Amino acid sequence: MIIVSFLEKSLLYLCDMEKCETIKAPQLNDFKSLDSSMLQQLKDGSQFIFIPKGRMVFKEGQQLTKLYCLEDGACKFSKMDTAGHEHILKLLGKGELLGKRSLISHQGAKVSARTLKDSRFWAMDRGVIQKAINENPKFCKQLLFALTDDLNQSEHSRVLFSSSKGIRQRLASLLLYLNDKFGINTDGELALQLKREDMAAILGTSPEYIINILKEFKSQNLISTSKTRIKIISTAALEKRFS
Repeated sequence: MIIVSFLEKSLLYLCDMEKCETIKAPQLNDFKSLDSSMLQQLKDGSQFIFIPKGRMVFKEGQQLTKLYCLEDGACKFSKMDTAGHEHILKLLGKGELLGKRSLISHQGAKVSARTLKDSRFWAMDRGVIQKAINENPKFCKQLLFALTDDLNQSEHSRVLFSSSKGIRQRLASLLLYLNDKFGINTDGELALQLKREDMAAILGTSPEYIINILKEFKSQNLISTSKTRIKIISTAALEKRFS
């Protein structure tokens, strides 16, 4: 984990709380409701943090002292079952918040968060955020709306990857979801490339089964692959085939 002070980050990215595009993300719209004094306290108590791909942001049960905004990169929320198997509950992208529930409930994290690619975070001091909640009803309301939005997204993901659907349909839905949420790179490949193990952990199956179905998709000219990278040849064809 590499920590960069706010001043250093401002010089590197010409970014501050009022101007940063990430701070204008939907879940942070009402940071603008904070007065200049509170914004300054938030700046002074915050840091930009770089966490490489595959590293832990926080662990399930950990008491959090920060509210994290994902400035760039991607993360996963996951839980381990009693047999030691990982279950991925949510994928997070630019502008999303990590640690909201712990912030409000004063309890340990309900999930573990790990980076899926090199990621940068705006780590905001919990004490300052809680002071803002206590003193600014509009800001408090916005955080509650963000929690509600999380629940709605979780329900959407549950339906999208529901085990009542066949595994091929669910894998197709996952690929389309990755395309919609994270986009593509300059080569037309999915910008977020999940390991086969992560795909299996999301869909509740084995990595070997995922690999076999991806081979089927490739033989049907729905996708192309280069080593572990995936490119959707036609989103319309993939949607039509498994709708």
